Amino acid sequence: MPPRWRDLPKIDFHAHVVLHERENTDLVVNRPERLLDEMNTHGIEAAVVLPINYPSYFPLRADEQADWVAANNDRQAALMHESGGRFLAFADVGVTEGYERAARLEAELVRAVERLGLRGIKVHPTNLKLAADDPRLLPAVDVAERYGLPLVFHSNPAARDRDFYGSAPSRVYRAMHGRNPSYVLAHLGGVAYLESLAGECHVGISGTILWLLELYGPSFCRALLRRIGVERVVFGSDVPIYAYEAYDDVFDALRLTTTEMELIAYGNARAPAPPPARRLRRGTSPPPSLPAEDTPPRHG
Repeated sequence: MPPRWRDLPKIDFHAHVVLHERENTDLVVNRPERLLDEMNTHGIEAAVVLPINYPSYFPLRADEQADWVAANNDRQAALMHESGGRFLAFADVGVTEGYERAARLEAELVRAVERLGLRGIKVHPTNLKLAADDPRLLPAVDVAERYGLPLVFHSNPAARDRDFYGSAPSRVYRAMHGRNPSYVLAHLGGVAYLESLAGECHVGISGTILWLLELYGPSFCRALLRRIGVERVVFGSDVPIYAYEAYDDVFDALRLTTTEMELIAYGNARAPAPPPARRLRRGTSPPPSLPAEDTPPRHG
């Protein structure tokens, strides 16, 4: 009999630390100590902690606000260090307020990787008010390729997007065509989830798998994940938006095989994971190499 999801060790490829209350956002406060407690309760060995490409994501002093991308990256690095390595922090990206110049964005991302030790890069087209294939995002792709780091793309089209399909999987594929970096489509592509079938990248299930199960049931979701290719699927929760408990019910209902559950829980995420997560040994299948308008921010 396959193990229960709650009993498996897991790597969460999509989590957020939120340090202050803000209006008009769906991100609630989720301090690092609370996230670590939740991780301990639910068997999360390591969590990829993502920014959201938004200036007020962290509470910043006035002097920090003048260069919010660098300040957010400093805060991400501090969170990773203070977690003892259980947080795998990714770098933030901006394209305004001085970061219109590709050279400056590239320099900041290089600093985030070389000096701060951040483990990947997050790109959120909706909050940046860009399409995923906008040339202004090329420095993020270039730096990820140069250092062999993964990218996570927010892929969840919404009506508030300037370009509705700007974050759809098809636009991400266009941005990454011919490039080498490993990357993950977050949110299963949202309402464009069928486009995830056509890709070769990894696909995070955060949030979208919950409403797909509600709409279409476990047989559809099981078939969808297998059609995508279970070896491409990584677990991501999007906490604190969605609780870890919600995914217990999902995976119990899906009735996947033991090998399939272990790949999704941690096997597919091993390549970019920190050493504590790499030491997981429950799976037997080798993991693939992970290769204008003022609107409130969307969660990651």
